[in-house]
Amino acid sequence: MEYVSGKVLTEEGFRDGHVGFEDGRIVEVGRGKAKVSVAEGLVLPTFVNAHTHIADYVVPVDLSLTLAEMVAPPHGLKYRILSQTPEKRQREAIAEMSEAMLRKGTSVFSDFREGGVKGARLMSSARGARPYVLGKPRTPRFDREEISALLELTEGIGPSAISDWDYEELRELTSFVRSRGKIVALHCSERVREDLDKVLDLHPSYLVHMTQATDGDLERCAQLDVPIVVCARSNMFFGMVPPLARMVHHGVTVAIGTDNAMISMPDMFVETEFVGRLLRQQGISGLDCVLSMAVANGRKIINQLPLMEIIPDTPLDLMVVRSKQGDPLTDLVLRTAGEEPLLVCVGENKRRGTR
Repeated sequence: MEYVSGKVLTEEGFRDGHVGFEDGRIVEVGRGKAKVSVAEGLVLPTFVNAHTHIADYVVPVDLSLTLAEMVAPPHGLKYRILSQTPEKRQREAIAEMSEAMLRKGTSVFSDFREGGVKGARLMSSARGARPYVLGKPRTPRFDREEISALLELTEGIGPSAISDWDYEELRELTSFVRSRGKIVALHCSERVREDLDKVLDLHPSYLVHMTQATDGDLERCAQLDVPIVVCARSNMFFGMVPPLARMVHHGVTVAIGTDNAMISMPDMFVETEFVGRLLRQQGISGLDCVLSMAVANGRKIINQLPLMEIIPDTPLDLMVVRSKQGDPLTDLVLRTAGEEPLLVCVGENKRRGTR
């Protein structure tokens, strides 16, 4: 059996302890330092990147374009570039980004995968972090045959915003997806505020962005337990600021994503630091909620138990981050960006940091 030691994350915060594991499972979680440890530092579950478009890594950034000109379907820059990029290059990008995520402590990423069935099949190239794939039809219309084929490959469907669709056709699509036991997630109120009643009538499992949400919108999401994924760096690249503090105050379940890989690399340590600083600017100085967003709430939206601790007799899922000898939470959120964890272990997969 192998051990890691240090400050171990528990429901009560970080405590001195150790974790023992073998054969891809957690065997022991205890107090005190192990006699021999393969890594020592801050020990916690891996992150979940709750919203990505990682194939966008192949798209060159054009700083002159607006959000719509860059990413809006079907003629935005990213769609034009993706349609012209050979499948081999897209597969390479997916493999590279998924490996980079695992090395940086992210075990799972939820990807809105463009390109219909062909695009969804490309996600089999992921070799590091595991993809939780939400397919997107090739065009904003409900083709029963195409959606059925997509649902064979994916966890569900992630359409673009309702403003890109005929609403009744989108309603038919989402009803069909849910009837098959799959999930629906939607971009919502990113550039402009959209009618939340119409969005919620589609019974989404979660929403992405909500930068233009009103207090009433956020209160509804909290009441109905509809999580929101924020992508702060991506939003601010286009001049929009997610109302993170208001989301927290209203009791919304908030998870963190990195969004389009051509403008924001899928590094959750960078993203969590950005979120922590943005929350402080908006009046929330505590960082506990940031860790919950990255660890527990990300798991919730991919239908995993939203744990905030390492539990014996569960699948191996942990990382060890170098301690700076300060407050563990502050060090983790604000002083780790740019580093790789000392060790990442997910099942039988292990990655050791290079620095």
